[in-house]
Amino acid sequence: MLADPGADPTGHPQLQPEHRRLVELARHPVAVADLAADLDLAVGVVRVLLGDLLARGLIAVHEPPAAAFLPDDNILKAVVSGLRAL
Repeated sequence: MLADPGADPTGHPQLQPEHRRLVELARHPVAVADLAADLDLAVGVVRVLLGDLLARGLIAVHEPPAAAFLPDDNILKAVVSGLRAL
């Protein structure tokens, strides 16, 4: 999540205090789970609030880059076998 640099939540009087706080917290890229923890709200609630902000163009959603390297199946099987041996 990243707030639009020019985002001004005060120009949207219908926004709740939680919306405004999310815009403040998202001035730098941040994960939804981190926002939920900072606001002490459930992740589902934060996702709804972020949806409201996204619809108003106050934030942007950025997906993390895909992993360039995925472990070989044999390595994963060896890890599972090792864990079972414990």
